[in-house]
Amino acid sequence: MAVRSYFYFCGILFFIAADFIFAFSWQRDSAYLNIRLNDDTTSQIQNEEQIVMNPKDTTNMVAVWRDFRLGYRQVAYAYTFDGGLTWEQALFEEPQYIWDSDPGLTVDTAGNFYAVILSFNSTSEPNGLFVYKSTDGGVSWSGPVTVINGVAGVFEDKELIACDRSGGPYTNNLYVAWTRFYTTQILLCRSTDGGNSFVGPVTVSDNTGVQWPVPAVGPNSELYVAWLDYSPGALKLDLSTDGGQTFGSDRVIQNVSFVQGYINGSITVFSFPAMDVDITGGPNNGNIYVAYMDYSSGYTDTDIYFTRSTDGGNTWSTKVRINDDPQNNGCDQFHPWLTITPDGDIVVVFLDRRLDPQNLLMDLYLTTSTDGGLTWSANERITTVSSDPTAGFRSLPRDISAEDQPLILAQRAGLIGEYIGVTASSLEDIHPIWTDTRLGDQDAFVGVKDTAAQYAEEYQRTHLESSVLSILPNPSSGNITIKIQGYDGHHPKTNHLRIFDISGRLIKTYSDVGSTVVWNRYTDDGEFARSGVYFCSLMVDGTVITRKFLLF
Repeated sequence: MAVRSYFYFCGILFFIAADFIFAFSWQRDSAYLNIRLNDDTTSQIQNEEQIVMNPKDTTNMVAVWRDFRLGYRQVAYAYTFDGGLTWEQALFEEPQYIWDSDPGLTVDTAGNFYAVILSFNSTSEPNGLFVYKSTDGGVSWSGPVTVINGVAGVFEDKELIACDRSGGPYTNNLYVAWTRFYTTQILLCRSTDGGNSFVGPVTVSDNTGVQWPVPAVGPNSELYVAWLDYSPGALKLDLSTDGGQTFGSDRVIQNVSFVQGYINGSITVFSFPAMDVDITGGPNNGNIYVAYMDYSSGYTDTDIYFTRSTDGGNTWSTKVRINDDPQNNGCDQFHPWLTITPDGDIVVVFLDRRLDPQNLLMDLYLTTSTDGGLTWSANERITTVSSDPTAGFRSLPRDISAEDQPLILAQRAGLIGEYIGVTASSLEDIHPIWTDTRLGDQDAFVGVKDTAAQYAEEYQRTHLESSVLSILPNPSSGNITIKIQGYDGHHPKTNHLRIFDISGRLIKTYSDVGSTVVWNRYTDDGEFARSGVYFCSLMVDGTVITRKFLLF
């Protein structure tokens, strides 16, 4: 059964039975609300997240992540129809085998979502890749449809899925790329019937010893697959111009010094290529963009680099370091993800340790480019609380032979997952998703732009003294009392009180109010106000003061 996920803001969370009691700080450390997606009450972990926006309705998004709430690895999904403020979430049904992992996600031109999942019993066969489809914004899912399954002597791994939304000859083709162990080659299957069936596989990489394929589609339906080559260390790319039926020769994107390894906290990291292609029809149409993690020559901490191709992957620009903390400061950046807005702007998110001199605690940061990757914005912190990646790692699922046999591990961080995600409709509507440990174990969190705070800041340029308007209690689980006081202790003669939701929608109006108003949470339309952020606006003779408050 799906359950609803609401806000978690900067503060302290206490559990009493199944209820939440919140303690809040209103200091604005980020322009983003940090919202927990998984709503389980276990101490198990969630990680390896992806998020995708519906191109037909940008308030509708779907997220997927790896979820251990049952004591062994599964894959969960969540969906929203209000721009990420509230979510419904549940677990996918097991496609065939006990354990599920490594979720990928995409959407077609009609707004149908597709999730790909690895399903297996152990680290050897049998195992397979399966795709689920949702035609109602993530509410329900059909499938699973087999991509590949039960091949003897191999282990299919590291799968991702892409959809052709270019308007080209192969529009709405689906492509699943993955690594086949133990030959470690990149393979690909395709679907030409909306995910009802898949054909293949075809071999993409010329060599073995490779991993981490990332597929993306260009403006003329050209299919690119990028991956990490272990020896010599390099990011490579191949291209198909016939809808994934055949591929050409591998091309080098960039050589890398760091291929795979561990950073402080025993976190496993890869120099994988986070890739997307501009299909907007704008001035950078067809550009290929790649962000990745690597060392700089002579330095010991990892950074995030960017490179681009303007000629279909034949040549690549000199790499540019896009995290703007001091170089060689001993603080790692890792797990980048990249997306392109419909306006052609580039968004890159990554995990970052610049705030911790011990190089352990991590935050999520964001940077953007509006000129095709030539220049980048100042890095912006998205998280309101730093995460300790070692949190919640005293007891983990066995994931070896039986569902109910726990594996007791030393407290460490090696399983925080290998990737995060981001989606965006514009630079004002960016939604990153990441692994967060502020509640004591790993959870899936999503970022939503705090439009209420921005709205309030506009009004505070002409605000009255802070004593004029007060809201009690704040936060509140029931009625709120709004008190209005004049400049010198008298009440304003003419005033209008309005209550807005976080999107700026007017939901309640009072005219010529007195010194006290009690709001019972019902709007002018007779609807009960749900949990979330609201703000109260008092207008007195053309002057405005705004107060922010929370309902839960």
